[in-house]
Amino acid sequence: MLSQLYDAHEDLIPLVWDTGDSWGNSRYWWYPGNGYVPWVIVGGNIEPTWNNYTSYNNAYNQTYSVSSPLDMNLEMSMTRDDLLLTANIEVTEDITSSNNKIFFAISRFVENAQADYVNKVVAYSGETDFTLTDVGQTLEAEYSFNLDPDWDLADINAIAIIQSWTGTKDILQAASTSFTGLLPMFSSNVTEGPANLFVQFSNNSFPQTGIDLFEWDLDGDGEIDSNDENPFYIYDTPGTYDVTLRITVDGESAESTLEDYITVTDGSDISGNLSGSWSAENSPYIINGNAEIAAGDFLTIESGTEIIVNNSSITVYGLLAADAQDAEPIVFSSDNSWFGFFFNNTEEDNVLNNCLISGSSASAIAIDDAKADIINCRIFNNTGTNSGAAIDVSNTDDVLIHNNVISNNSNVGTAGVIRFTNSIPTVTNNIIVNNSGTTGGVICIKSGSDVTFLNNTIANNYCESGMIFAFNSTPVFKNSIIINIGEMFTLINSEPVVVYSCITGGFGGLGNIDVDPLFRNPTDGDGPDYDGLSALWHLQSGSPCIDAGHPSSSYNDVEDPENPGYALYPAMGTLLNDMGAFGGQGFADFVGIEDDDQINELIIQNRINVYPNPFNASSQISLQLNSDDKKLPVTLGVYNVKGQLVKTILDNSIINEQILNWNGNDNTGNRAASGIYFLKLETNSTTNLKKVMLIK
Repeated sequence: MLSQLYDAHEDLIPLVWDTGDSWGNSRYWWYPGNGYVPWVIVGGNIEPTWNNYTSYNNAYNQTYSVSSPLDMNLEMSMTRDDLLLTANIEVTEDITSSNNKIFFAISRFVENAQADYVNKVVAYSGETDFTLTDVGQTLEAEYSFNLDPDWDLADINAIAIIQSWTGTKDILQAASTSFTGLLPMFSSNVTEGPANLFVQFSNNSFPQTGIDLFEWDLDGDGEIDSNDENPFYIYDTPGTYDVTLRITVDGESAESTLEDYITVTDGSDISGNLSGSWSAENSPYIINGNAEIAAGDFLTIESGTEIIVNNSSITVYGLLAADAQDAEPIVFSSDNSWFGFFFNNTEEDNVLNNCLISGSSASAIAIDDAKADIINCRIFNNTGTNSGAAIDVSNTDDVLIHNNVISNNSNVGTAGVIRFTNSIPTVTNNIIVNNSGTTGGVICIKSGSDVTFLNNTIANNYCESGMIFAFNSTPVFKNSIIINIGEMFTLINSEPVVVYSCITGGFGGLGNIDVDPLFRNPTDGDGPDYDGLSALWHLQSGSPCIDAGHPSSSYNDVEDPENPGYALYPAMGTLLNDMGAFGGQGFADFVGIEDDDQINELIIQNRINVYPNPFNASSQISLQLNSDDKKLPVTLGVYNVKGQLVKTILDNSIINEQILNWNGNDNTGNRAASGIYFLKLETNSTTNLKKVMLIK
């Protein structure tokens, strides 16, 4: 019916009030205007079976035939975040009605299964007094509506109505307008942040399609920086930057400039959305308000960078790559306390590698339905109550916890220092020492978290009850050292499996022993009062844990290439697995744990590192391979998001160079388009992917 009316009357202004989940009566349906205009919305539902067209049409004609005492011209324009409605009004006949009001509204065309045409009111100004009464009087009335990002400008109408609020509620005048012509508009993932700020711009212009040319000046220097529809830009110098977008359709152009749209800071007061690359050169970075990496955004942090977080948290929905490959760790600390990381519902390959993380009063690292690698980190001096003080993992199996020192953390609640809930992460070669817990233990395993702890050292922790708490789970401890002076387990509907481990008090299972493991220089006591970081948890040469792990060759220690048949230090003895954190295939020495010329670094995971990323001219690619793959041919290629090969960098070749390069060209020598690509490394043992972004 509404479409019939709209087709018959080009000046019709339909108003259907939006009441949320259902269609509701106009809040002024009982104000019928001239002739008591009927309403077609009953009980919150549009009833298309009711034929109200005739009565509505007659009422509309009656209202429309009345001479208005006002002329009104309505215009709609845009500011940065708002729709500005401007009504220019002139009295053409004396007005005799009283208690007159003016109001503005935004209506939006919406597809609806109950009717063939719905224009619902989605924003309303409220009424203000309209006081003009005499011929010749004029008024410019304005109202600004905040622009909802869900609104499609092509479906938006601006409305202004002047109406008497007494008697028959006469409508004195009404006007409606919509967008026409060209309207350049844009948004971005971030507008403020430290230098090396990564900004992804999004075109929101009107019309939405058919634009022939985009011209972006992204740094306010008057030069065109990009002709992409949605450009990516890196701001590397502190300051404020105007951004201009010019669009062209059929030879007609329009441009819009947002002054001081981008602010690049010195990193001394950070909050809000994070995006970019942080470096030691520009540190320390100080976060004083809750910070977030949004879905689709990423933050990379280079070796040696210091981040100070005060009374805030870092939430990750996108990608965080805090990947310190060399000896200079990334430091996360606080001047008072902070609330840790929260990786939430992200499938990106988040990495915390060689990071020092301390001072959190919630979980230092909380992960819920997300992917993350926590490797080679020192997580210490954190506290918690309702979540694991050091690490809290929920609802995910895509978490690697490897080669970390987790020390001197405490929890006064029921969640422990490390808590797993409905999760089965990979937990290997960690040193978990001198922590404290209460009823939740130091390690808390719940709700089907059938975790395997492989080659871990768990020692000198303090707990008022069982050091390991398990609820509805079957944890497995293998090739580990588990030392505790008090109760070992608190078990509720759980049955742990312990094999080939050194465990205080003994435990039924193959290969278990109950002896002094003979650490080289452990702490003198249990709990956080003793510094587990400065202790040495390596085994002495006479330790009964040497070569005492699982006898299968799949668990063997790494062989010393200079002494075949014997383990590479800090593993000891023959190739048979050593119990504890330094045994097996996955060992790596911990930076800062011991300075010993005998210690040789071994990369246990094949990794691809790219810098810079994103890149423009060229990117440097470094490959880190395990000792076996280093001796064999490997293949490295660049693929687009469709899985198509773009560039072959290595073709079944043995690596002779430490640093490789991709200049952004494809196999034909042509420049590849801006966008996301994947480096695919294929070795004898694994296939690895690394996402890179090419920008122009």
